[in-house]
Amino acid sequence: MDTFISYASDIRRTAGRIKEYLDQFEFNCFLAHEDIQPQTVWPAEILRALKRCDLFLPLLTSGFIESFFCQQETGFAYCRGVEILPVMISREPMGMIANMQAVRFNGNEFDSSCWKIVKHVAKRGSLSEPVLDALVSWFGESHSYDIAAERAKKILNEFDFTPRQVKNIRRRIRRNSQIHETKEARDSIFRFIDKYGDYFDKGFRDWYDSKEASRRWMSY
Repeated sequence: MDTFISYASDIRRTAGRIKEYLDQFEFNCFLAHEDIQPQTVWPAEILRALKRCDLFLPLLTSGFIESFFCQQETGFAYCRGVEILPVMISREPMGMIANMQAVRFNGNEFDSSCWKIVKHVAKRGSLSEPVLDALVSWFGESHSYDIAAERAKKILNEFDFTPRQVKNIRRRIRRNSQIHETKEARDSIFRFIDKYGDYFDKGFRDWYDSKEASRRWMSY
């Protein structure tokens, strides 16, 4: 998936941080001040990025509203019929995007605000697959009990996964001891198993139960 972030120059640093957060989940964000090479003709490169993007993220601030270029970029994306998700930093959507569902962004709660964007896109059928794949990998790479529990609670029962993704999650639960040995993830994992019961046979359930029995024995 290719994402175009439209923003006013006065929030360049915030835009860069948003790009960094989203790119870990395969958003592949284009940001003009980072992604245009020296001596490149800026309008031409921006136009190419607008033509290939699947998702358009306007970062709404007073500077954005006043920017001629931001308004042009928004109009281009709108006319292309690209998926647009307005991000309300200090202003609400207006004009042609006024009635679109938006995400409210609080800079003091940066990670949770970025997560709102991820969650919204992961639930949009046309764009969800690469984001969900990235979330599955993110969960599978949990390197501590606490992180495994946090990520299990955050994703397993929040999204609708494809059969391929469910099988990948099943494989990662089995292979990563930080996931299958942590008590705090068990409720989320059992609810996930119940939801996708066709992909979890009795053998897997018995194996997962045995991990809990082993953990209880080791705690004595």
